[in-house]
Amino acid sequence: MKVREPRRSPAASWLAVLGALLLLAFAALLAQHAAAARGWTSASSWLGEALAALDDREPSTWVLAGGVAAVLLGLWFLVAAFLPARRSHLHAEGPGDLWVTPAAVEAVAADAAERAPGVLHAATEMRRRRLRVKALLAPGSEAAVADILESVGTRLGSLAEIEVSVQAKEGAR
Repeated sequence: MKVREPRRSPAASWLAVLGALLLLAFAALLAQHAAAARGWTSASSWLGEALAALDDREPSTWVLAGGVAAVLLGLWFLVAAFLPARRSHLHAEGPGDLWVTPAAVEAVAADAAERAPGVLHAATEMRRRRLRVKALLAPGSEAAVADILESVGTRLGSLAEIEVSVQAKEGAR
């Protein structure tokens, strides 16, 4: 049985909310137009006034700019609708179905790097499947990047296929 991967919300989900709000505003505009046309209100129709303002033989610059912006926005919405949602977790190797968040991988890697000999402090940053470890070494310590890589690699062994890079800097005396 294939288990579905945990994923983030699709890129188009907030666009759906925006589209719903625009449709709601359009419905309010049509309701005001209907109320003005039926004589239920003394105000003139907003829709009628907007269409009268657009009644021009030559398109003005702002109408052209608005049209170009609408086309570009529509293309962006179309691309966002077809983009798949990004993975939110990493699959851990092994017989079970275990998924790990990138924040958990960062925490485990930082702890492993800080336990390496000569390391005073370690910070980690994960982007996609790349983990960057920044280590602050004790002054005059013999700690090497290889020790930190070995410590982090041992700890993350079966969690996920991750590319690890280490930046080590010796602290001031």
